[in-house]
Amino acid sequence: MRCAIIGLGKMGAAIAARLRKEKYCVLGYDPSLHAQEAMEKLEVQLYTNLPALAQEADVIWLMIPAGPLIDQTIAALGTLRPGVIIVDGGNSNFNDSRKRAAALAQKKIPFLDCGTSGGVHGQEHGFCLMVGGDYHAYQAIEPLLKVIAMKDGYGYMGPSGAGHYVKMVHNGIEYGLLQAYAEGFDLLRNGDYKDLDLEKISRVWLHGAVIRSWLLELAHDIFKEDQMFGSVSGAIQEGGTGAWTVENAHKNKVLVPVIATSLEVREWSRKTGGNFATKLIALLRHAFGGHAVVRKNENI
Repeated sequence: MRCAIIGLGKMGAAIAARLRKEKYCVLGYDPSLHAQEAMEKLEVQLYTNLPALAQEADVIWLMIPAGPLIDQTIAALGTLRPGVIIVDGGNSNFNDSRKRAAALAQKKIPFLDCGTSGGVHGQEHGFCLMVGGDYHAYQAIEPLLKVIAMKDGYGYMGPSGAGHYVKMVHNGIEYGLLQAYAEGFDLLRNGDYKDLDLEKISRVWLHGAVIRSWLLELAHDIFKEDQMFGSVSGAIQEGGTGAWTVENAHKNKVLVPVIATSLEVREWSRKTGGNFATKLIALLRHAFGGHAVVRKNENI
């Protein structure tokens, strides 16, 4: 099974690396010279022409930004061979994924929406994959999913849009969890006791506490390096998924005050530069997803 990956950034490159490790034939497309050089070392077959790539692939896996670029890329693939499956592994809006699946179904092209979680650690440990769309297409690519995902870390969520819908809610939960940890550590830093050791507290919590988690592990690693964050900007960027989660919850009359508040805090942080809590969120986002953090005049 030949898998073409369009978009060889952090996530796309990691998926390619996992497939190549298991000797899958991987085709690739990315205009970035840096991405191309990295893929050449993995013996990924690089293309500069999307229609030519599409003619050689059994599966076309999109790892590019959500929005019009998805539709533009699908259109640029040209006429596809019968049986080729398109997978959108990015953070697309589930309503857009429904529309794309319906449009491609008219051309007898299976389309799967795959919510992808795991960040920069996915290459080593495997990703979490939430797949929606044509079930027969899901079954056809399951060997790929097993390689890309952590053990037991993939599944069929339901019809078209369900994979991206589940990932949207996943990201909303992520917003809330980050906000809760950040607020708690902010209070520990600036509450009644001013000299508490956050590295020690997080280490103790990691052993038996109800609130232990991977995010807490990452926070512990951050506190080992720095507990003051004096040079870090607290302005937190965001994608669209958190807002989509809140909008969909309101539509369905589901209360999501924690997630909604976390969005408001992020907006406030961009206007003001934030505080200790938002600095921790920014550092955590960098730790799990490679998102940029501003330190004085440079990005990390």
